Amino acid sequence: MSLMQVIKFDGPAHVLVWKYPKEDISLGSQLVVGPSQEAVFVERGEICDVFSSGTYTLETDNLPLLGKMVNLPFGGRSPFPAEVFFVNRLNILDIKWGTPVPIQIKDPVYQVIIPLRAFGQYGVEVEDSALFLRRLVGNTHTYTTDDLVPYFRGLVGSRITDELASCLPESGMSFLEANAHISELSQRIARQVEPVFSGYGVKLVNFCINSINAPENDPSVQQLRAVLNKKYEMEALQYNYQQGRTYDILEQSAVHSGGDGGAAGVYVGAALGGVMSDLVRQSMQPKGTPEADTEPPHFCRHCGGRLREDAVFCPQCGRRVAEAPGPRCPACGAACRDEDQFCARCGQRLLQGGQDAGKR
Repeated sequence: MSLMQVIKFDGPAHVLVWKYPKEDISLGSQLVVGPSQEAVFVERGEICDVFSSGTYTLETDNLPLLGKMVNLPFGGRSPFPAEVFFVNRLNILDIKWGTPVPIQIKDPVYQVIIPLRAFGQYGVEVEDSALFLRRLVGNTHTYTTDDLVPYFRGLVGSRITDELASCLPESGMSFLEANAHISELSQRIARQVEPVFSGYGVKLVNFCINSINAPENDPSVQQLRAVLNKKYEMEALQYNYQQGRTYDILEQSAVHSGGDGGAAGVYVGAALGGVMSDLVRQSMQPKGTPEADTEPPHFCRHCGGRLREDAVFCPQCGRRVAEAPGPRCPACGAACRDEDQFCARCGQRLLQGGQDAGKR
């Protein structure tokens, strides 16, 4: 009496699909399918019967499709041709992915083109063994994770690239904020990647983004970071653009004032000290105090001298600083206030009450 044939998985542990080496199968043989496995019977390229985990004695009753193809005799024991593939359905959770080249994205907040890179990992499992064999494996004797990953690398990478290029601009989110929304972005991209796998009998178990970043040596990234660093410094001192321009003017005046015996340099130095004193004093005031909430003083854009709020000409250099309605000096045209008795620029006595009080 011949020994009973036992058909079971005997391949490497890491393979996804392993083909049983013998193709002569006898009714009455014992089929052993391990946990998280499926055994698929194939005859002449056609997928017939699929067995889940368990131990089976092969009979015509549990091989209905194969029996019709080869006309298995009822109760017979003669061999019949068939291929048996064991499919491993364990989760594979450590598949790494990354964008092969940076993605050029226009940042919706800062309106600059940023080259973004993204990295992460995903996990899959074989969900439909028959479809998996038909679409990917074919008649290969062994099919491993190393065969699966390269096949999907391009498909997955293109979907990730397209989704990243659209989801950041659509959300109005800067790339600097992207890492704070990793979970949300991962779920959104996973919904787009999942159909890529399902068409091959593979289920996407999980998908995650580990990081989104830009190359630090890229000129656009360096420029943006420099602007942001300057912005944070200005905010720390309650510094604004007008104050920054005043500081630059005073600094340039101090450098170029050498022809008046140093008098201009002394004035500019005093004005510069006043500006910095005001900035420091304002930065030290707690929020909500009257002094902290008042507008910063105005300064002449030509010489840096302090200006009154309604000044049209600078009282230090006499140059026009703004256009404003109101009375003017009849001698030099400088803007004056109604209560002024003398011109702040030339000293001319002003007209008051409709009478000429400026004659000497």
